[in-house]
Amino acid sequence: MKKIIIFTLMTISCATWSQALLEGQLSPADQTFKEEVLRANHIPQLLQVAMGTAEKQQWQRHLIVWERLASLQPFNAEFQYELAKSYAKLDNKTGAYNALVALQNAGLSYPVKDVEEFKGIQGTKVYDYIVDEMAANGTHYGEGEVVATVGENYSGMLFENLAYDVSQKRFLLASIRSGEIYQIDDKGALSSFINPVDPEKGPWGAVDIVVDSNNESFWVASASMPHFNGVTEGNIGNADIAHYRLSDGKLIKQYDLSSIEAPKLLSALHLGKDGSLYFLNVFNQTIYQLPADSDKAEEVISLPGLTAIKAITSNADDSHLYVSDFEQGLFVINKASKQTAAMDPKRQRFFSGINDLFYIDGDLVAIQSGVSPARVMRFDLNQDMFINTSYPLEAAHPAFDTLGNAVLVSDSIYYVANSQWDKMDMGGNLRSDAKWEPIQLIKSPVAYRLKEHRENQQRMEKIKKQRGIK
Repeated sequence: MKKIIIFTLMTISCATWSQALLEGQLSPADQTFKEEVLRANHIPQLLQVAMGTAEKQQWQRHLIVWERLASLQPFNAEFQYELAKSYAKLDNKTGAYNALVALQNAGLSYPVKDVEEFKGIQGTKVYDYIVDEMAANGTHYGEGEVVATVGENYSGMLFENLAYDVSQKRFLLASIRSGEIYQIDDKGALSSFINPVDPEKGPWGAVDIVVDSNNESFWVASASMPHFNGVTEGNIGNADIAHYRLSDGKLIKQYDLSSIEAPKLLSALHLGKDGSLYFLNVFNQTIYQLPADSDKAEEVISLPGLTAIKAITSNADDSHLYVSDFEQGLFVINKASKQTAAMDPKRQRFFSGINDLFYIDGDLVAIQSGVSPARVMRFDLNQDMFINTSYPLEAAHPAFDTLGNAVLVSDSIYYVANSQWDKMDMGGNLRSDAKWEPIQLIKSPVAYRLKEHRENQQRMEKIKKQRGIK
């Protein structure tokens, strides 16, 4: 991946152009349409409207909708890309170029060359620059290596989450399909570790897993869902968390979570520094904790404004929680005051698509699977609250497909390079046009070229200060 170049396009911004177009050239009917769109906040509904305007080739209305969507989710790279297409359909080079360069400056790579929507903006040096830099961003960066493989005979077991047992040097993999916990030893051999499934009382399909090697413990969140082999009309929507002994998998306790209303789907397990176990109920986007000395789940905070929380982590003293919303980006929560804030208030980065998150040495490390290319990122934090800068640790690895979740071990992060989740239909069945493929686990160092990145950032900040740039 080449160094990102800060590139100034033109003095006319896309926002200025768009406002002039919409206010100066809209018919009364289109002006009414615009006003209705600007009042809309429901993303699925707006996406349907965008699809309808495209089918009718109403490109000016199409742009209005995508501008609204991009303003509602400024961290969503996919929305930015569609916005660029919308500008290009109206032959607005400035708007399209600005949108594309924002993606390119963020280290992302989306198709531009030979894309039908962009044919009208070809033929300029700016266009050629964008094509070249997008291609450069799409090349492999990092030194990740494949450390273990799960053959296609087992990849359909849906190992979406993994943990690591330092004492026995083995990975633990949670199977949503069977509910079993598998292990991969230091020689790469896969075997079943425990099979605790009870279709009536639980556990059910293993959704998430977290290990505490120091205390000989691990926890599993399970749920009965369509992807679980033992799902029935009687147990669907049930979920629980169980605590096991790490050495032999003996059940220590099953927590009584009846206080959390069904249906339940518990995920995003995170073990705090004080031993508290944090988790999320997907159905109400509420974070709970199980204190180390209690069997009762306590509500930490409800986040109804978020719709796709994927991961939770905390800082060194658990005073702040960090959550990643797959669509809306990164947020920090002051645990005492319950105040929640976006971690990039200036909206300068694309934080969508993050499905796992870790805190290390005052920084955040993230698995960002929902952008192109998929990548592992490191975010430098300011006072544990906001993000100063971001650095890629791994991007566009040849083994990358859809990244799964990860585990942080010492100075490296281990993660699934090619989750099999997208190969299934809504019922959890393998799609007719897909096949199971071997799952690869990759190891990437969390400090890859970190010193170089920070020195470059300090140099840029010095230049800005000398030029009076804020």
